[in-house]
Formats: sequence, C-alpha cells, structure tokens
Amino acid sequence: MMEEIVGLIIILMAIRMLLTKNKAEKIFYGNVIGFAVSALIALFINSPFGLIVAIAFFLTSTISYNAIAFTLNRLENEITYDE
Repeated sequence: MMEEIVGLIIILMAIRMLLTKNKAEKIFYGNVIGFAVSALIALFINSPFGLIVAIAFFLTSTISYNAIAFTLNRLENEITYDE
C-alpha cells in the first residue's frame, strides 16, 4: 500500500513539474520526486544494502537539485552589459 501511495506522489509531482513554468517550482517538484524515489528504493529493497542505496540516492539527488538552484540563482543575479 505504501508503494502505491509513493508512486502516486511521484506521478502527481511529475505532472505538476511538466505543467509549471516557474523554474523554482520545477526544482521543488524534482526534489520531491527524488525524495519519493529514495523512499521507493528503501521500501522495495528490504535489506541493509537497500537502505544504503536509498541514502546514497537521496543525498546525490538533493545535492544535484541544490546545485541547479544555486546556479540558476547566480545567473539571475548576474549583471550583463549590452553593447
């Protein structure tokens, strides 16, 4: 039952990610998808190795989305000179 709920959350966030135009919202929805996928990994692989894989996926997906958000923020604050 938990797997179906998490899968539904992933589908809903993927649809919202496709429909939104705001970059910050897309990053947020992508981060939620990363959290949910790591939860699915932990639920499906019932072993200590499954927990390690879920933690590794969680950390890497969080770091990657934070890096994307940081880069987009720097690009918005960048000053350009038109000639």
